[in-house]
Amino acid sequence: MSGIITKYLFVSFLIASIPHLIFGQAKDNSPFGQFGIGEFIGNDMSSTHAMGGLSAVYHDFFEANLDNPASLGFLQYTSLQFGISAKRSSYKVNGSKETIWNGNANHFSLNVPIINPLNQALERRESDFSWAMSIGVRPYAQAGYNIQIEETVDSLGDVQRDFSGTGGLYNLNWGNGFKYKNLAGGINLGYLRGQQAFAEQTYFLDLSNAYDNFFESNSSYKGFQYRFGLMYEHPMDLKAARLEDDNPSRLLSLGAYYAGQTNFSTNSDLSLLSVNALTGDVDTAFYAEDAPGEGVLPVTWGIGAMYHHSGDFRAGINFETSPWSKYQSDVNTATMKDAWRLGFGGAWIPDAESITSYWKRVEYRAGFYTLKDPRVIDGHQVSASAFTFGASMPFILQRAISWLQISFDVGRRTAGSDLTDHFIRGNVSFVFNDNAWFIKGKYD
Repeated sequence: MSGIITKYLFVSFLIASIPHLIFGQAKDNSPFGQFGIGEFIGNDMSSTHAMGGLSAVYHDFFEANLDNPASLGFLQYTSLQFGISAKRSSYKVNGSKETIWNGNANHFSLNVPIINPLNQALERRESDFSWAMSIGVRPYAQAGYNIQIEETVDSLGDVQRDFSGTGGLYNLNWGNGFKYKNLAGGINLGYLRGQQAFAEQTYFLDLSNAYDNFFESNSSYKGFQYRFGLMYEHPMDLKAARLEDDNPSRLLSLGAYYAGQTNFSTNSDLSLLSVNALTGDVDTAFYAEDAPGEGVLPVTWGIGAMYHHSGDFRAGINFETSPWSKYQSDVNTATMKDAWRLGFGGAWIPDAESITSYWKRVEYRAGFYTLKDPRVIDGHQVSASAFTFGASMPFILQRAISWLQISFDVGRRTAGSDLTDHFIRGNVSFVFNDNAWFIKGKYD
């Protein structure tokens, strides 16, 4: 009993502290983060990301797929999942080049089978129904940039503009997944919240008695989110497996999810000042405190298919789209276009039962994705494509199998010909497993 209490206390501490960890990291200084609500965080797990992003259809006995809550129906072990990422970007902006590193936590979740398979094994019974629950937090978007632009304007001379942005948004999620025989369904209920601060300064360098302009915006966000998911797993060799009194090994999985429209509210402190550096005179052009606002994040849906040969290999394809042209915000007004993402990939285990070679038990993964980002910069919609690869490496922790997962993507992002980003991103995820939660003790 004391061990269970210790687990709950430990997890409660992590859940309370993880939002501060997620946004306590060094921020990006990306020119892309200046537009819309900032840079979207690539927060998919290493397991799906390394295969090009099979977020709609990926499922496993040992871990939850946080993008599709239906995957919880397949979960057989309690899993504590935590991931971090690092990215190296080589930006080229109007002929100038700059290399920037950044990193952050990208997901945290505790996923628990409420109907524990170990109980069924101890009671010598089988059930066609399973249920698992998940709680977690994931970053959604961040604003992290500090950019200076100098230009010459007719009749004004040299003008310097400084732009900066900090803060971010994240999701708190509670999910449930259910499976009956080969069909699984699930729902995630989420709470979007966060803060962002933006500033813009304009200096008239050649005017001796000019008023420089200072604009600041500090906004808090909150909104309710929900997501539904479905998965179906079809055994392709059921008859042959029954003849040998075995489980099917060739499986075809189909998956889909739908994330509803998010209506969010904002409270903002806004100020626009004009300051004369020579006389110290301050002219308050506009000031508002706790100004209310609202906005809309569009729906998102995805579909996918995956072929899985048990203990050997799996391969799949995934498509996701979102009508970002319906985006609205009283705080961050921006032109957005409909976005989509197409990814495909696979994984292979040389010999899952090998005793002599550890590396033969490792699952090696690779894939590719291409996408259209909703942001529009200088009339060009942001696009990106990348190759992905990685591995899932098992290890034993407290007599239970756990996993260290790594993934990398190497690609290119563009917004027209004047803004490009050649990037390398690495993700490291830990999946700690335990099947001793919710065990029913019996005494004679």
